[in-house]
Amino acid sequence: MLKHPFIAGLLFELLTVNAVAQDVIRIGTTALPPTLGNPFRNTGTPHIYTWSATFDGLTRIDFDGNLKPWLAADWETTSDLTWVFRLRDDIVFSNGVPFTADAVVSVFDYLTSDAAVREAVAREFSFVKSARAIDDHTVEITTHEPAPILPRTLPLLHMVEPGQWNRLGPEGFAREPVGTGPYHPVRFGATKIEYEAVLTSWRKPHVARLEKIAAPEAYARTQAVLSNQMDIAIALGPEEADAIAAAGGVGLNWPTAAMWAINFHHGKGNPLDDIRVREALNLAVDRRGLVDGLLSGIPELPTQPATSVTYGFDPSLPPIPFDRERAKQLLSDAGYPEGFSFIVQGVIGSGANDAAMYQKVAQDLATVGVIMEIRTFPVTQLIRSVMEGGWNGDAFGVTFASEPTVDVLRPLRNHSCLWTHPWYCDERIMPAINEALVTFDVERGLELRHDIMKFYRDEWVALYLYQIVRFAGTRANVRGFSEVHGYVSYEDIHFVEE
Repeated sequence: MLKHPFIAGLLFELLTVNAVAQDVIRIGTTALPPTLGNPFRNTGTPHIYTWSATFDGLTRIDFDGNLKPWLAADWETTSDLTWVFRLRDDIVFSNGVPFTADAVVSVFDYLTSDAAVREAVAREFSFVKSARAIDDHTVEITTHEPAPILPRTLPLLHMVEPGQWNRLGPEGFAREPVGTGPYHPVRFGATKIEYEAVLTSWRKPHVARLEKIAAPEAYARTQAVLSNQMDIAIALGPEEADAIAAAGGVGLNWPTAAMWAINFHHGKGNPLDDIRVREALNLAVDRRGLVDGLLSGIPELPTQPATSVTYGFDPSLPPIPFDRERAKQLLSDAGYPEGFSFIVQGVIGSGANDAAMYQKVAQDLATVGVIMEIRTFPVTQLIRSVMEGGWNGDAFGVTFASEPTVDVLRPLRNHSCLWTHPWYCDERIMPAINEALVTFDVERGLELRHDIMKFYRDEWVALYLYQIVRFAGTRANVRGFSEVHGYVSYEDIHFVEE
């Protein structure tokens, strides 16, 4: 068992709210991080939800997409290539070591080294050159090129205790992690991570213990809440959340800064290379019927590959119409009056009602003569294909994910020529993307983002579908659970008398 004596001695203190007897929060999720407690290897869901139990970044993004201080109290630029961050001086790691600028420098030293080549977070900070401590609570960060996006990227810079990291290295630290968050892992199992509360955390928790439990099927997680084997189930569909509410629990949902899309592989010499075909597919899908029938009518419908809470969203772009007759005409003009067929690869089970979504889209496209063959594959293969290429279809399902920076530029690192194995690359838009990434002129940066969104809309780069909405369910006595752009405030979760 992994345990810090510093923590163990404190766990005798009373942690419960309103004298509720339950002393463990049990949260069901789809999967646990394969890298255990190394917060640098994964940046996507569902693994990102795990990190905020144990770690903190220097900044956070609120629900409305606004940048907020976190472990960093404030910051400023001293040149186009230099930032100075002033840190909070009241933070300690779970082993009692004070949080100082040395921790920030240690993390950047690792992420900018050759040893971090496998770390997804290192790629997020490829523009960082170095960091140095000015004093115990002031750090200077130098970049290779102007990087106005740095503060919005810092929620991903999870602080690890440098002494523990340096003693154990990445693999050893993954089994015995130490962070500044409200819960400390004490046991990693194949399907469960067990945590104990950290009473010295600046985010002091209410409940003594936490368990993250992997149960891939949404139905299983729902039944576990209904039978009091779990307190919270995340990554549900609307039906499961409604079932929990109907049984006396609480059904939850919240919109995100991610837009779901079926992404076309461009340049393969097939019908999808024709802009008229791409527009036709977008016009042929009844999005309102899709979200009303499968997602309780909650998600925003797309006007661009971003949601309305995302920085750089262009509110002037109109909704994508549903017009099957126009779609048929476009297909005919492109030389496909009888339609054509294509293959889409999709992961099933990672999003709300995603299997039914693919079927509904396929049905809509069939009405204009287009046959969409759905080939399922595991999320591990999706990640490998994104990283390395080697696709086995003409299109695939994945989000334009702006979280956690909540900036329209973030997904373009993948959905553009910036990516090492791009499925979409149009050099015409790259000057705007490259300028937007480096300009500190706020007005110019926003103008460029709007231009980019309009380009992606007008080029029908993907089959834009709907805003991702996340659903969850809790037992009736659970309070304080929320998730905002991948961040769970575990310290707020508590129980009340039923």
